[in-house]
Amino acid sequence: MRRAKPRIDLGTEQARRVIYMYNKFLEGNSYSSAEMYDEIIKVFKVNLSLRTVQRDLRTLHDMASNMEQVNIGRQVYWRLAKTALTPKYLGEFDSGDLLNLHYLKAHLQLLENSPLEKEVEKLLKRIEHLAPGDAFIKESFSMINEWGQVDYKNYSSVFEELVNSIVDKKWVNITYSEMFETEIRHQFAMFKGFFTYHNSIFFVAFVPRKHSYVCIPLENISKVTPALPYNEYVPEFKPQEFFGNRIGVSNGELVVAELLFKGEFAKIFGYRKFNPKQITTTDEQGNVKISFNVILNTELINWILGFGSNVQVLAPLELIDKVKTEHQAALNLYQ
Repeated sequence: MRRAKPRIDLGTEQARRVIYMYNKFLEGNSYSSAEMYDEIIKVFKVNLSLRTVQRDLRTLHDMASNMEQVNIGRQVYWRLAKTALTPKYLGEFDSGDLLNLHYLKAHLQLLENSPLEKEVEKLLKRIEHLAPGDAFIKESFSMINEWGQVDYKNYSSVFEELVNSIVDKKWVNITYSEMFETEIRHQFAMFKGFFTYHNSIFFVAFVPRKHSYVCIPLENISKVTPALPYNEYVPEFKPQEFFGNRIGVSNGELVVAELLFKGEFAKIFGYRKFNPKQITTTDEQGNVKISFNVILNTELINWILGFGSNVQVLAPLELIDKVKTEHQAALNLYQ
């Protein structure tokens, strides 16, 4: 018959140390007795012996059944068993949650050799409990470049000024060029946030002169200076509405697009959601038709052209004509 463990009476100071140790182990850390001794002396600033800390560790081991000792070389380390570090609610995660966590881990790992390395290490240890292992291939961030990469090293000051203006809700004057144009413009604007698209950083800003929100690539902005506040009405920025009606980022006329995915492309792309309000139907041949409201812009046309002959535009006529014109212009290059 297994004997019950003896009752453990902790003094106030020892209890504080043991609780502190347990919290450090909950972060996923492993410590030798000497390393924990250094940690305790640094935090509690008391004159203790190594033997006292070793005694605290044994006390914690007796109280917490998930504490374990492991041998690494000649050194003995204390840690919490992995089962203790895995939250009970992990089984409630769906694939989207785990994808986001692994994606976040991969992004954080790119900062491991930066000035934020220590803080990043703490975050990674916490996320490791929820999404263990390195499943996402972080090299894909820099190696898969169908749109190329922009070197943003020379844009640090502009980026910082724009981010500060967003956080502080300040108006600014900017010097920039619009997408697909070379003309230099000067605008008074209020920036709302940034996102990435085709490996570029884009900022969303309200421009009173246009009385609308526009997207501007960071590399197209050459100067940012503070401006006086704008006293007129500024419409609320609604991200779902702004992004929900477009492929890409530039503005244009809102139309109802109808596309037909044929053959093998129907199997690959026909059942993907390209728009939150998309309507999808399938015919007897297995071809898939999708229709949705979308802004007719350059990015929409280029997106359709990328599917080649495997996608047919059914409507509207204006979109059909633009796609035909682009196909013909490309064909003329090889005549």
